[in-house]
Amino acid sequence: MNPSIRVLPPDVVELIAAGEVVERPASVVKELVENSLDAGATAVTVALEGGGLDLIRVTDNGAGIAPEDLRLVFLPHATSKLGRAEDLHAVATLGFRGEALPSIARVSRVTLLSRRPGEPSGMKAVNEGGQMEAIAEAACAEGTQVRVRDLFYNAPVRRDFMKKPQREAALCAEVMQLMILSRPDVSFRLTADGRQVYASPGDGKLDSALLSIYGVDTLKALFPVDDTGLGLLVRGYVGVSGQARANRGHQHFFLNGRAVRSPLLSRALEEACRHRVMTGRFPMCALALTLPYDSVDVNVHPNKWEVRFSREQAVAQALQAAVSKALDTAPTEAPPPLFERPAPAPGAKVVRREPEAQPPEPVVPAARLAEPAPSSVIPPRRSLRARDSALDSPVVETKPLAASQATQEADQLHAAQVPAASRSLKVLGVAFNTYIIAQQGERLLLIDQHALHERLLFDRMMASAHTRQPAQNLLLPPVIDLDYPGYQAFLAYREELVRAGFEAEDFGARAVRLLSVPMELGEPLAQRSFMDALDELRERGGLSGQSLRERIIMAACKNAVKGGERLPENALQELVDEMMERGAIPACPHGRPIVLELTRRELEKRFRRIQE
Repeated sequence: MNPSIRVLPPDVVELIAAGEVVERPASVVKELVENSLDAGATAVTVALEGGGLDLIRVTDNGAGIAPEDLRLVFLPHATSKLGRAEDLHAVATLGFRGEALPSIARVSRVTLLSRRPGEPSGMKAVNEGGQMEAIAEAACAEGTQVRVRDLFYNAPVRRDFMKKPQREAALCAEVMQLMILSRPDVSFRLTADGRQVYASPGDGKLDSALLSIYGVDTLKALFPVDDTGLGLLVRGYVGVSGQARANRGHQHFFLNGRAVRSPLLSRALEEACRHRVMTGRFPMCALALTLPYDSVDVNVHPNKWEVRFSREQAVAQALQAAVSKALDTAPTEAPPPLFERPAPAPGAKVVRREPEAQPPEPVVPAARLAEPAPSSVIPPRRSLRARDSALDSPVVETKPLAASQATQEADQLHAAQVPAASRSLKVLGVAFNTYIIAQQGERLLLIDQHALHERLLFDRMMASAHTRQPAQNLLLPPVIDLDYPGYQAFLAYREELVRAGFEAEDFGARAVRLLSVPMELGEPLAQRSFMDALDELRERGGLSGQSLRERIIMAACKNAVKGGERLPENALQELVDEMMERGAIPACPHGRPIVLELTRRELEKRFRRIQE
């Protein structure tokens, strides 16, 4: 028998409604700061205690609340921002539903102080669990201050699902990042447990806002965007190449001053940056879009993150065109030197190789002589440096890398088989400085030099990564400015970073000094790899084997010879010799083929020397 239908009690309805608006402390910060901005504030201060679960205090210098309206602000659907249904078709304010403050008050203890400009005194209201406790005259500064204590004190199940205070504070900081970037004309200040997190100047300049969050190094690497097309104004900054990240967590879009999340905008951005960002990585951005209010619907969800466009395709095209235009004048990233050997590690023995001599036996630094020898080793390969230009160049020999079955994990991709019957492969030349032309018996092979070198590097790196995680000390440890969530991830997961081969020290003021990285990644990608690891820790709370593989793919691609790069004959032969030693050549780590084959018979048929 089905239970009878009944109307829920008002307190249950209010708790359900509150859960839609108030998910965690970050939701409270967002709603209260948006109210401050709607009130015309030019300075907003946010203070957190216990990650916002113990206290959230938001203070502004806005218009304040009239004494007669003070009781109404805690009633559901009471707002000054809408008057009729037609107003929903062109919402210009950040808040408009009248749900935020009543929902917050329903699951916390709220004290509100407000004083209008020119008034001799202000008013104070206290609300606990949705019940008004007191309203009285009080001394306070012009503007409004809202104190939210003991969030979810009457919803223990919801409170139990909250993360550690440091993580909740980091999520609040992410919200404040969006506020700072969306309104560079407003001065924002965020503190957590008495320590300053962010302080933006409020000078109206987006670059100043970016500087307060990401630091000067990131700001210098971003490209400005400023374009108008198809009725859409796009302004902001885009980061590609070295600033591309492992996920979309650093893509910030703002629509008419409102921070939004939009797969449509992300796809348009990524299409514009497709040729400047490596596969599996995502451009970062802070882009402000301006278009008529009646062409976008912000009334999609109570959290107001989602939006719908009346002309989605036009918006996507305009954004893509604006970013593409900005990047057309941007220089491409210079590849690393092709044949430069890594700088000697501290304490490593330096030897010199004569041009005709065979490679010497590996020289192991004294500090590592006591390490147990691996059961099997991968013989070290000679560099692709041209022999005739390396007569006196120092060579640092390192301990051979241990082998691992993990090198086969990418071999499920289609592979070009090299017959074991004959291991001789003669290099005839190279086409377009990209494709090696080689002959083996009755076969003619075209080999992509970049794809081949990338695969060989990838296999060696994976073998090393899956047997041990040695760290490579950096000769010049860089100081990296982090945003607050990244800095908190570093503090919370420092031990896991060390186990993965990343060692860094706290440098103060949201900065760290990177001391070492996993050996297989190398120094050229040190900073980028460390940032990727922090992004993954922020998103997933741990480092996965898949993410390690992606970082190694990036390192192999970065360090491999490039298409269009001219190599000496001996370097070409060295590549194909190592290919022949493998016996079977899989696709490159990205899945592209490495070898194309054309038999003598196929050639003679094409030239009509023989008939079918």
